[in-house]
Amino acid sequence: MCSILLVEDHLDTRQAFAAILRHWGHTVSTSDSVAGGLSFLEENEVDVVLSDIGLPDRNGYDFITEARQRTPKIMAIAVSAYFTAADQERGRDAGFDMHFAKPVDLTGLQRVLERMNSAVVHNGNGTAV
Repeated sequence: MCSILLVEDHLDTRQAFAAILRHWGHTVSTSDSVAGGLSFLEENEVDVVLSDIGLPDRNGYDFITEARQRTPKIMAIAVSAYFTAADQERGRDAGFDMHFAKPVDLTGLQRVLERMNSAVVHNGNGTAV
């Protein structure tokens, strides 16, 4: 399964997401900020980043832009309480492969992660989602 970095500032949400992802068989590391997420990525490799957009120190768009500069093939999923068409476009432009509005459709998220895992297994990277 995938190794996932979960970047979410709300403790309850972060813990719930991490528990679900682990239940699905993924290896999960967490951060509560952009700075923490970027610091983690300097020292560790992951297959997927699952990031909230509204973070306390900066936003998820900035985070994934910097993360992609360091690790271009990383796969990324944005999560936010609000997603307009403009937000979705901004997310794609920043480097997110997928986006989910809160409350997250867990069945949909699980399917996306299964496809991402297949891309990692078959291609060795995140090019086919």
